[in-house]
Amino acid sequence: MAKRKVRSTLKGRQVHPQALEEVRALLGEEPRRRDLLIEHLHRVNDRYGHLSAAHLAALAQEMRMALTEVYEVATFYHHFDVVKEGETPPPALTVRVCDSIACELAGSKELLKNLSLGNGVRVLHAPCVGR
Repeated sequence: MAKRKVRSTLKGRQVHPQALEEVRALLGEEPRRRDLLIEHLHRVNDRYGHLSAAHLAALAQEMRMALTEVYEVATFYHHFDVVKEGETPPPALTVRVCDSIACELAGSKELLKNLSLGNGVRVLHAPCVGR
């Protein structure tokens, strides 16, 4: 019978204790159900202005979900800012301008070209965000 190899370190992304503490504090007594994942992602994104890799890993552990599931949901929606390890978080303020056909006909392309809000403000093209 073959012996199993024992890893000296755990497999996968390790959860940072501080990130786990921050996620737990944000979620408080809220249930950790899968159907609340988007609400929990909003809590983290609203508090920190982005979703860091450390917070995503902590949220996955806290909700007992695979990190890939949490990451897939977070990256699917354009209004979440996912920041990988080593990347610089976005500025505190982001302005999203719709670039759909209807909005382009209403002048969004021109607005994006001429919009200058200074340092500390990020301006992005975005899918339709409604009226």
